[in-house]
Amino acid sequence: MTKKSRYGFGIAGCGMVSHFHARAIEAMKGGYLTCVFSRNMANAEKVSKAFNCKAYNDYNEFLRHPDLDIVTIATPSGAHLEPAAQAATAGKHIICEKPLEVTLERVDRMIRECKKNNVMLAGIFPRRFNEASQIFKNAVQAGRLGKITMADAYIKWYRTQQYYDNGKWRGTWKFDGGGALMNQSIHTIDLLYYLAGDVISVSAFADRSIHKRIEVEDIAVAILRFKSGAIGVIEGSTACYSPTGHAAEVHLCGSDGSIFMKDNGFT
Repeated sequence: MTKKSRYGFGIAGCGMVSHFHARAIEAMKGGYLTCVFSRNMANAEKVSKAFNCKAYNDYNEFLRHPDLDIVTIATPSGAHLEPAAQAATAGKHIICEKPLEVTLERVDRMIRECKKNNVMLAGIFPRRFNEASQIFKNAVQAGRLGKITMADAYIKWYRTQQYYDNGKWRGTWKFDGGGALMNQSIHTIDLLYYLAGDVISVSAFADRSIHKRIEVEDIAVAILRFKSGAIGVIEGSTACYSPTGHAAEVHLCGSDGSIFMKDNGFT
């Protein structure tokens, strides 16, 4: 990647997530938002007016924008591969929303396209970079917990039926790829993996408990064995009501100490 003082970003997909992307790009010292794309021109223009950039409803024209260096993918989960592959072919670097795609086969195809075209591919997993996560990681790497014996993640959240009904792709295998684990719990699971290391075996139960008209799970429990020898549990849900919302938690316990993280703080 040729080094520049500032890089031009474009957002593919102008739904709710695009606003998070746009604000993050605005906050960068070395980047600026140059254009956005949506098949629905009204959606593209809404974002472009809010963030003072060019709107496109033709993806090929979007990729030809003269100041575009990096494309962020903000389409539904099962529609990441195609825009990413086209961007790679056009020589654009890619930052892709979580999950990269909904099957390993589609993830592998995305990776191959980026390697073939010598462009960079990054997934959006921001919790690794939080200050609290770095403190946690440093403590583990320094051996302050001793031998890690247990490593767990708890994401007991709630989504209304309206949440699923408002987006036709939500709760479908084709475009969501999974439910409470792949969608809502993914950042916390990624953080657990980042802190505790590789997993060598998984046993799990999952079900649809309270939500209608969805194909994916709204409750799931997994038992893990890590390469380190530690064991652990993941509990993920969108069916655990709370008027204020339950914190997402990561617990690591060891022979010399334990750390419990709640959202971005410690207990």
